[in-house]
Amino acid sequence: MFLRAISRRILLSSLTICLILNGFAASASQARTRPKTFSGAEAQSLSPRRRLEGPVHVPPVRTYDVLHYVIRTRFNVPDKTVIGDETIILKPLSEGFNSLALDASDMKIESVVLSESNMPLPFQQPPDKLLIQLDRPYGPADSLSLHIQYRAKPRRGLFFIAARQGETISKPAQIWTQGEPEDNHRWFPCYDYPDDKATTEQYITTGSNEIAISNGALVETTNNADGTRTFHWVMRQPHSTYLTSLVVGDYVKLTDAYKNVSLEYYTYRGTEKTALRAFNATPEMMRLFTNLFKYEYPYDKYAQTIVQAFFFGGMENITATTHADSEILYSAGEAGLEATQDLISHELSHSWFGDLVTCKSWKHLWLNEGFATFMEAVFKEHKSGREEYLRVMNENARLYLAEDQSRYRRPIVYDRYRTASDLFDATLYQKGGFIIHMLREVVGDEIFWKAVNRYLNEFKNGSVETADLQRVFEETSGRRLDWFFDQWVYKAGFPELRVRYSYNRLSKLLTLTVTQTQTPDPVTPAVFRLPVEVEIATARGARTERIEINARTQRFTFKLDGKPRMIRFDKRSSILKKLDFPQSAEMVAYQRTHSTNETGLVEAAAEVLATTSTSQLASAVAARVAVNSMRLNP
Repeated sequence: MFLRAISRRILLSSLTICLILNGFAASASQARTRPKTFSGAEAQSLSPRRRLEGPVHVPPVRTYDVLHYVIRTRFNVPDKTVIGDETIILKPLSEGFNSLALDASDMKIESVVLSESNMPLPFQQPPDKLLIQLDRPYGPADSLSLHIQYRAKPRRGLFFIAARQGETISKPAQIWTQGEPEDNHRWFPCYDYPDDKATTEQYITTGSNEIAISNGALVETTNNADGTRTFHWVMRQPHSTYLTSLVVGDYVKLTDAYKNVSLEYYTYRGTEKTALRAFNATPEMMRLFTNLFKYEYPYDKYAQTIVQAFFFGGMENITATTHADSEILYSAGEAGLEATQDLISHELSHSWFGDLVTCKSWKHLWLNEGFATFMEAVFKEHKSGREEYLRVMNENARLYLAEDQSRYRRPIVYDRYRTASDLFDATLYQKGGFIIHMLREVVGDEIFWKAVNRYLNEFKNGSVETADLQRVFEETSGRRLDWFFDQWVYKAGFPELRVRYSYNRLSKLLTLTVTQTQTPDPVTPAVFRLPVEVEIATARGARTERIEINARTQRFTFKLDGKPRMIRFDKRSSILKKLDFPQSAEMVAYQRTHSTNETGLVEAAAEVLATTSTSQLASAVAARVAVNSMRLNP
């Protein structure tokens, strides 16, 4: 899922100015150990910092495995009612299985029967549940088929949207669903938690001028005697319930292809040209991701459909992504198109990270969203180079640091919240993406992509926890990574580094003193382990030194051939941090004119801005933008 997009370049410029004026000097990515992890309750009770509030959430106990859902829906649009007929095929997980509970809200159950015998079964409807009593005990060798008829008036999960006539665009009436995290049980009874996967089949009945878009393959369209049409969709690969979806409306279908994968883009009449411009990078993204993962796109079809009044940027429903129409149709200019491509690449990458391999519980949701946020930057790297990738990563760092300062601090694996929707924050997305970037920096590109391939192959069509990712990366790299996952995933916060330098002209020794100044608490480490590259330039040239910070205060000494002209701490932007490293005006000026990449120029500009009066700020930024523009567009 993608939170609403805005122009990333405009956002970056604004954040750079605001955060510098408020004392930030942020960077980007890396490492530490897992002696102890903290539950949400422990973090809440022990730490004086603000925390995300809410009760501790424990995953439900599974007593059965759903194999297949057959969902038949038609709609009373004026009454905003779903008329449903559903068959659920499941297998008990233990002997003595004589009753079951399904998630079901906002609906009235009319009947429950055993499909084969047509035997009615007694049921109850306590809040948000459907409790069914079976005719006898069953066991793992048995397969049960239950037929349920119901009527639902969903408050969430499924939405009836009225037609809207704008000045330039006519938007048709629509019905669309949004299941993540746990809202699909408001329009069909189901096991609504991500640790169970099943195949699905939908028969969706629409008006005569409407079509239905859903998951998998469209196998049949039937014209009914009453003038309605029924669309039969089949999704043959198992998936978590929250990825099941439908969209109904009067749409135009545009088509494309990548190898044998059918690409489908559904848009409003009269918007075809705009929609195609937004979607036309999809084959290129699919090719890039396939080549990097060494794992083909997992399904036969990939559809993208726009809807109005969507409250997220996009949602990765399996093979059938839903996008907010505002993100696709109103992206004027190149900056807007960049934001749209961020959205499209994010949702497409979920086909592997989230759909194929899915978090087992919401506290591990970063395994979905962290990878998808990271892959946005990877596509930027493919299109525009490493510097653009690092720009995005540094932007992500700034967004996360702002949340940490202004809202709350929490570990990225966290089980305390009011609803799972509370977890969709900058910690999940921006810090999650930065953690994947740091992991890439720690193990190196070759090992990183090998581990990603192994992770996808080992857990395809399954569900995962963070420990699964850690094990795969440890086995692939041959390195212990408990320190990394402990400090970045199971703990919270980031290192705050005070760096000072001194140079002895007689001995030609440069000394860097690094102090970690963050305030420790039960979830924020007193000491982060930080592999860092330091670039040092003298009149004779530049060299890169690799150091590892693993104490509260450390000194590092380097023999030079002359006075340092430039010192770049964390040259590769490989650690998430807040940095206090004042340098002389002479050294900053040298970096501005001699840095070998745009990241170094931005760092130097930030140092200038930190000591520049507000009245001089705009002209300084404008001058740097002009210089960078000439460098990037000769």
